[in-house]
Amino acid sequence: MIQNAINSVLKQKYKDWELIIVDDGSTDKTKDVIDKFIEKDNRVKYLYQKNQERSAARNNGIKEAKGDWICFLDSDDIYHVNHLEEFKNLIKQKDSKRGLYFSGLSFGLYSEDFEDYDLSHQNNIEFIFLNTIGTPRACVHKSIILKNLFNEKIKIGEDRELWSRILNNHPLYWHNKKTFIEIEHPNRSINLFSETEGLKTIKKTIKNNKHLISRKVKKQLLSNTYFNISKSLLKKNSFFKAFWFILASIFINISNPQTTHRVLLLLSLINFYNSKIIKEYTSR
Repeated sequence: MIQNAINSVLKQKYKDWELIIVDDGSTDKTKDVIDKFIEKDNRVKYLYQKNQERSAARNNGIKEAKGDWICFLDSDDIYHVNHLEEFKNLIKQKDSKRGLYFSGLSFGLYSEDFEDYDLSHQNNIEFIFLNTIGTPRACVHKSIILKNLFNEKIKIGEDRELWSRILNNHPLYWHNKKTFIEIEHPNRSINLFSETEGLKTIKKTIKNNKHLISRKVKKQLLSNTYFNISKSLLKKNSFFKAFWFILASIFINISNPQTTHRVLLLLSLINFYNSKIIKEYTSR
């Protein structure tokens, strides 16, 4: 997968970039793959570290960077060819103001469509709570992020926690063109951590920004978080746990537009569980 990620940077319409690849203690001959790219293009750099997880890897890459603007890319995702160009244009449009910039997201395939953001926010902190903005969609001035590095103790939700700290002191800008492509697959690192870790991060981030987040947004965020946890549990066939997280997501925010969908999913789980019990009983 990393070859696809690197090639997506090499194909960028905007050419004035530096690619720093941080190897977080891999054991699958990643360096051999990267060396082939380094031989062909001196803009590609390689940095090795003992396994410390992605926040430490990103922080080390940030410190190593020579450029003024920092973008991120996970090894299993890709940029569309205009990703960096669109950021360059947006930064120029905003008179090169130092801040935090975001782009739109596609899943699986590039789309010419525009992403719809939830614009019901009262401030920038609420915006990043209402909209999930992963690191590969971000571009931030190096002077800002050097003072606000990723919290290396956080395993899930480290991006939103970082954005909240940055946006307490700096502006937010975004475009909604879908220039980043997230590849969904079973071995994504985010799927390897406990679901409750992400919930702890969100609750802590809410607490640290409680003066800027309305009760409505808090309920919506927690409701969506519980539901996302349930989806992760369903993928792992943990149906009983998923049931309770769906139930929690409904009761926390009963006015959520997705409540009907979640109730139907809940009923289907009950039906599935009952069918399973009957099948087991009749097979005895």
